[in-house]
Amino acid sequence: MSNDQPGACPLTDEICAFVANTPLDAIPPQAQERGRVHLLDTLGLALSGSNDPATRIVRRQAERLSTSGTASILGTSLKTAPSLAALVNGTSMHVDNFDDTSPQPSPDRNGGIHASAGTLPAALAIAEDRSLSGRALVEAFHMGMEVACKLNHAIDQRHYAGGFHTTGTLGIFGATAAAARLLGLDVAGIGHALAIATARAGGLRANFGSMTEQAHAGFAAEGGVVAAELAADGLTGGPNIIEGKFGLFEAAGGGYLPDAIHNRLGAPWAITDPGAWIKPYPSGSLTHPAMTLLTDLMAKHGFTAKTVQSVRVTTNPRLASTLIHNRPNDAKQARFSMPFCLAVLLVEGRAGLPEFTDTVVNRPDIKDMIGRITYDTYDTVEPGYSNVTSFIEVTTTDGTRHNGRADFARGSTEAPMSYEDVAEKFEGCAAAVDWPADKVREIIDLVARL
Repeated sequence: MSNDQPGACPLTDEICAFVANTPLDAIPPQAQERGRVHLLDTLGLALSGSNDPATRIVRRQAERLSTSGTASILGTSLKTAPSLAALVNGTSMHVDNFDDTSPQPSPDRNGGIHASAGTLPAALAIAEDRSLSGRALVEAFHMGMEVACKLNHAIDQRHYAGGFHTTGTLGIFGATAAAARLLGLDVAGIGHALAIATARAGGLRANFGSMTEQAHAGFAAEGGVVAAELAADGLTGGPNIIEGKFGLFEAAGGGYLPDAIHNRLGAPWAITDPGAWIKPYPSGSLTHPAMTLLTDLMAKHGFTAKTVQSVRVTTNPRLASTLIHNRPNDAKQARFSMPFCLAVLLVEGRAGLPEFTDTVVNRPDIKDMIGRITYDTYDTVEPGYSNVTSFIEVTTTDGTRHNGRADFARGSTEAPMSYEDVAEKFEGCAAAVDWPADKVREIIDLVARL
């Protein structure tokens, strides 16, 4: 673990040069294709999340602060200042916890990051405000995603273990990078923008299951736009802000892994290696391996809630430290509840947006099923385990036991969702807010051409 890499170009300068100078042609075709998938996925979530109570609260704040502007609040006819549009859109993109997750590259590290929901709204707001091209938007999106993910790969594990939520604390740097790229900042200007962003970074895991956590990506997106705009206007910050003494890595993590980020920006691109998970379910991604496994077991053996006596699910302790609501009281908590996610699959046979409501969470049949589910942890990581390896044992009313193991989930790098899969998800998100079918198809076709 280190705060310095003697003889190397300062890390902050390396990041800034990457953001300022990397052309779209330097991004491999596979990474560009996955970028389009994640763009479409995240845009759809802005629609389905636009009517959530947390989004409405944030939108009212934006309307109080600015009644006119050039940047769209997605899912509405409203326009506002770029930073406020980024705030609202980032909130709506993350509010349902249906947005993608970029994992750690190795099983001994915990704490993924919802990078798209912080990066894309910042890029959209600046691109629309400046009437920039789709190509410029795509370039900025990739720069921001790469910076946010590689910072997360590098920062010491004490950052996440100590309670910081990387979507807020590190996502802001992806948003800053994207906005700075679109504003045409040079290497020095991007450095100042990143320094400004350190003064606005925040987000704690103690807020998981609350409205505040739902807004973490929005705060990151807003902060990134503000940091880039202030730097463009001449506000300056300290040098070597990422790796230097009292900089981000030291102050917020106690150090970092130099080999995880030095000379690793775009080598490989994080969007393809280790990749990013697209979510088939609107819950914390750490629930998804077990949910995928349970779905497969149900299809194979034909049991349902009526024939299940008990379920035992086992994961590593790191997953359990994030999935903290074993007996949820509302939909926000249910997204971080392994027992609820499995219970709703057993009772309803599905787990989509309509199932994650306060009404469903508090239904007697759901609570009864939750009561039959035990969530345990294992302490020993065996060879071959991933950082999300999950086990399920289902005991039916006739005493039969069905067991399974999952090392990944549908939507992960190992079982990716295609553009067509995500287009179907986009259609479902749009249908949740009665968006016109012709507009839905137009967006799907437009993003495919970017």
